[in-house]
Amino acid sequence: MKRVDLVYETLREWERSGKRWVSAEELASVLGLDRANVSRDLNRLWREGKVQKQTGRPVRFALACGSTAETRLDRIAKQQPSLAAAVEQGKAAVLYPPKGLPMLIVGETGTGKSMFAELLHEFAVAVGRFPRSAPFVTFNCADYANNPQLLLGQLFGIRKGAYTGANEQKGLIEKADGGVLFLDEVHRLPAEGQEMLFTFIDRGVYRRLGETDVERTANVLLICATTEDPESNLLKTFRRRIPMHILLPPLEKRTLDERCRLVMQFFQEEAVRLGKEICVSANAIRAFLFYACPNNVGQLKADIQLVCAKAYADYVTGKKQAVSVHRADLPLQV
Repeated sequence: MKRVDLVYETLREWERSGKRWVSAEELASVLGLDRANVSRDLNRLWREGKVQKQTGRPVRFALACGSTAETRLDRIAKQQPSLAAAVEQGKAAVLYPPKGLPMLIVGETGTGKSMFAELLHEFAVAVGRFPRSAPFVTFNCADYANNPQLLLGQLFGIRKGAYTGANEQKGLIEKADGGVLFLDEVHRLPAEGQEMLFTFIDRGVYRRLGETDVERTANVLLICATTEDPESNLLKTFRRRIPMHILLPPLEKRTLDERCRLVMQFFQEEAVRLGKEICVSANAIRAFLFYACPNNVGQLKADIQLVCAKAYADYVTGKKQAVSVHRADLPLQV
């Protein structure tokens, strides 16, 4: 057994016996190994997401909250091989010391950018990068695209009197302190907002709208997403500050096996929601596997939810004896 595996297995045994957090020195003493080597192994396990680290003197380690079972991110990488590279990139960005790397998720509408960001937050908590209470704050920049001043106020906060009728208001960066801020459709952020953001990325400081003499600090992992080409829709200076670009492929670029897994997964989710078994004909499954789906995974899920809702209504009203989906029940686009 390799030394690093011995260190990991000893941590597992200690957790089973009720001792969770342990220092490199304690572990080295028990194993009769050099403390520096044990420390090196523990940090390797931490980078791989298998253990979590508790800062202090001494630094202590414990099994990651998901280490005895796969995280959802791990399962996605296995079930959707086309996403494996994206998963590895996301993990690397989350684990990169000292605070992780800002990320830009690029993909068409419906490819799962928001869900991917949530899974990265879940992974960060599972490996001890963030505490369980760490916030996950979402903001769609398109919601305020026609009012740049209000958009910046939402993001950075507002100082009372910054403009007529303005009241003191916390921004999303402040609300996301100690966790993740997910900015969807970041290409709709005006140039001024991008500049303010890269100041925050560089130095970890920001100002509320209307503040000139106060600098605030926050520890936030920034995850951005866009449906557009970053090269033509984001400032070059902003792009440079987000080194990790993660591409999520459209549904048409995924394998038939992956799409089949998604179809089965979505039907299973609806069965759980309804508390009923759903019978789906082979022809209906075949239709979901091959129809054109321009809005990608999001549309596939919505279309399946729609036919399940209709099937359930037919069952409740007595039109059908069971919750069943056949080719004739599918909407025209399918």
